[in-house]
Amino acid sequence: MPSFSITRLALAFLLGTGPFSSEALTHTVPIQATVPSNASKTVDLSFTGFAFEQSSFYNYSFDEQGKPNKFSQNLVDAVLSRTGGTPLLRVGGTSGDHGRYDASQKNATNYPATKYGPQTKISGNRLAIGPSFFKAFKNWPGAKFELMVPFYNTAYSHSVEWARAGVDKIGVDNLYALELGNEPTFYPWFSVKEYVKRYGNLQARLIAAIPSLAGKRIFQAFDTASYAAGDLTTKPAFQDGLNANASSIKQVAYHYYQNQHGVADFTGLQNYIRHTATKSNLTNFLPDIRYLKDNHSAIGFAFTETGYTVGGSGGSDYIKTNNFASALWSLDFQLCALSMGVSRVNWQQILRSDLQMWRPVTSSLGGPRVTPHFYSQPFVADFIGKSGKTKVVELDNIGNPQNGLVSGYAAYDDGKLARIALLNLELWDSQRSSGGRPNATFSLLGIMGTGSNITVHHLTADNGALAQNNVTYSGLEWTWASRGKEKKVKDDSKILEMNSTDVEINVNATQAVLLEIR
Repeated sequence: MPSFSITRLALAFLLGTGPFSSEALTHTVPIQATVPSNASKTVDLSFTGFAFEQSSFYNYSFDEQGKPNKFSQNLVDAVLSRTGGTPLLRVGGTSGDHGRYDASQKNATNYPATKYGPQTKISGNRLAIGPSFFKAFKNWPGAKFELMVPFYNTAYSHSVEWARAGVDKIGVDNLYALELGNEPTFYPWFSVKEYVKRYGNLQARLIAAIPSLAGKRIFQAFDTASYAAGDLTTKPAFQDGLNANASSIKQVAYHYYQNQHGVADFTGLQNYIRHTATKSNLTNFLPDIRYLKDNHSAIGFAFTETGYTVGGSGGSDYIKTNNFASALWSLDFQLCALSMGVSRVNWQQILRSDLQMWRPVTSSLGGPRVTPHFYSQPFVADFIGKSGKTKVVELDNIGNPQNGLVSGYAAYDDGKLARIALLNLELWDSQRSSGGRPNATFSLLGIMGTGSNITVHHLTADNGALAQNNVTYSGLEWTWASRGKEKKVKDDSKILEMNSTDVEINVNATQAVLLEIR
């Protein structure tokens, strides 16, 4: 990693095409050296989480020889080892909520994920899990789990059996949260009052059947659907009776998908990843985040099932191809969520679909691989850091506020500026964009005295937005060939000595950089 001592203007030439390029735009970014008053709460080191559809979880946990899946383990470790946090794995979804536990079933699931997608029917072809399903939880050393139990059906015998078998095999000490149901706003019986009543009834039955749950803050509430808070929000639910259960609730959970049906062209893809769209959607959740902070500060707010799209329109559906553009959106979404006080984000994984960060085993769709979407995760983890004292703020007023093509964030460790993330969300693709790759220049003001040098790491793809391969973060790649271990493939990071009151950084279109101040 080369080291440079350079002036403000020369710096831009080292990191891009130069400040005098006709394609370059300059964005002035004032930055405070000490943590501003509007910064987030202290960030949880376990912020970067993962979520698995029930039957898919078994195949993410075991390899094709029936042994612990080291590929999956290595990829999760590649993320959480960067913060020192605990891997928090959510196992849940509609298939499980409509499913049942069968103590006599020999197979882990009746619909193996290598052959079938999630079984979400209410009757007929329903998922059933057997006792051997819970062996999968033993394959994740050091992890804790958010375990969903069925709530859709008003007869709770399967819920109690499911939970009892799970807690017995997982161990209550390894249970981060017990999640009651999935997306209850879709239930035919749903109303806020009915939800609160039935939530309390099921929770009481579970505690009676599993005494080790008593007196613990271990339950998860809501897990409501879509990209807006919708019909189940915190204040009405707690005031309608959930306050009586508040001391047992670990976190309130929502699900988030940036797009409901995919997009059919490059323009749609650009609109999909704009920062303005992401921030507008996230702002819908601020009343819920603030209500918990002000009234139930011990209860976290989490997005426990998150993805770039759900459903799809077919045809030229770029979003569903899990490309580099969606990885950049994922990065922006998580950093924006951090700045708003979200406790964690769990990314949904479904084996036989495009909704995944890696494919752990061979399925009907292909062999094991790491997808572009994974590359957002080590970047987020490095932005959070290891201090356990990090707070985050969005750097507002960058670029055209209606445009939404650039965004920036700062991380403060123990009150001092430590890291900066800059994103250029303008889409460029080697096959679909004319001309050279544009860039934007970020003029960082006020960082003199925050450190002696800056280390610059790039999240990039050689071919741009639709790339499936040649994606790197900090010159590293993760592949099936390396079994999920990082491999250095290029040296595009730089160490820059600060000797000016402000610094200019060029960021190519469809690229992000992480600046570490030392």
